Amino acid sequence: MQDSYFNIAEFIVRLNVTYGALGSMENLYPFIAENAKKADFQLLLGCDVKLSGSEIYKSDEYDFTIFESESVFCIKFTDIASGNNYLLEFDKDFKEYRTNMSAEHICRDVLNNMLMLAFTFATIDKKSLMIHASVAVLDGKAYLFLGKSGTGKSTHCRLWLKNFKNADILNDDNPVLKFENGETVVYGSPWSGKGAVYKNECYKVGGIARLSQAPYNKIECRTGAKAFALLYSSCSKLPWSESCMSALCATLSDIVGTTPVYYLECLPDDAAAQLSHSTMTSHYRITTSPHHQ
Repeated sequence: MQDSYFNIAEFIVRLNVTYGALGSMENLYPFIAENAKKADFQLLLGCDVKLSGSEIYKSDEYDFTIFESESVFCIKFTDIASGNNYLLEFDKDFKEYRTNMSAEHICRDVLNNMLMLAFTFATIDKKSLMIHASVAVLDGKAYLFLGKSGTGKSTHCRLWLKNFKNADILNDDNPVLKFENGETVVYGSPWSGKGAVYKNECYKVGGIARLSQAPYNKIECRTGAKAFALLYSSCSKLPWSESCMSALCATLSDIVGTTPVYYLECLPDDAAAQLSHSTMTSHYRITTSPHHQ
């Protein structure tokens, strides 16, 4: 069987299926690495995987449950449309991932979630973090907007497109944040939520802002532990793995020590975009718009 290779944030991922079998997964196309021969990690379909271990986490939002045994983690996914269950098993060195999903009957949504989680865990020890954010690009730098679901990350990002010439979107949900050669960079990924922006591009990060809805517009620079806390909750992680958490915290410490981080209380309006833009591109420490009393 011909394998498929993908280059995501400079990590090579191998699937033991043909590109044709993944035909409906257009989000992967920009990341195809046809000449790759060696992978950083692999996801193998059609494996004999049995559910094992004790339940340690259940996500009702994403319809999966994580189990842990002495030697492996196992994640049970439920496909909402069909009600079918699929298993993803991986050893605790986070390098090989096995699923009972058949290559002949691929469930696109579930395989996408499997691949995203596999990528998160396999690369977290290499100064790489999967982070929930919308990313605007302007003048060769990227600006990340974080926040809880419904806070307005995508709205604020699109306000940048509306207000600033040549602004663009790199990713609308799950970019890859990395610390490379002493600086923070962000890569596009095959996972971009409803925004469906799949770009295989990389930019130096000019700033990161966590959004909170408010009846006014105000932005403050945060450093140290406060900056760390603003980013931590938006990072994908496996809290039950000491090695994963240690690697995540080390990378976040590097990022907040070299990258401007802000807390943005705002309305979903042009003034908020103007405020965040002027602050994040100029590195002012505290700026308040006329809307704030």
